[in-house]
Amino acid sequence: MFKHTIRYFLWCYVLLFLVGFRWFWLGGIQTWDRVDDIISNKYPQVKHISTEEMQALFSGGRRFQLFDIRAEEEFAVSHMTGAERAEDADEVKLPKEAFIIAYCSVGVRSAGFIHDLQRRGYQQVYNLKGSLFEWANKGYFMEQDGRRTSVAHPYSEEWGVLLDKKLHSYKRE
Repeated sequence: MFKHTIRYFLWCYVLLFLVGFRWFWLGGIQTWDRVDDIISNKYPQVKHISTEEMQALFSGGRRFQLFDIRAEEEFAVSHMTGAERAEDADEVKLPKEAFIIAYCSVGVRSAGFIHDLQRRGYQQVYNLKGSLFEWANKGYFMEQDGRRTSVAHPYSEEWGVLLDKKLHSYKRE
């Protein structure tokens, strides 16, 4: 009986140990390399545009359609100038030759959006590499209700580590 009790508690301890550290082992500490791996593994055909290229497009006056794939509450905090919020690629009613760029917080959700547009026959569609977090981290222009802002919704605690803490729209206690 005593032997079984010790074995039982030993297994419980091992289980608790594994559960306590699973967050780290399963990639809970996010990095930009991990984001790139997730996107390239799940959406290998998606084309990307860098934040520098995007800034040059804005500065150069190039016309394109910009989609923000984040949730309404994220969009309300801040978004890129001219961005239209969309939840699903089926909402896009543009000509197939339209030049489209999409972003989210880090690029995973928008990569899925771009992938879906590609499956629908769109050719000139790009995911913003690093998305809004990288954009904000570089100090590029964002807006809220038509006014400039420097804060962004950090999406979640797990992914918010990729956004400079001083740019978080709320302070963690």
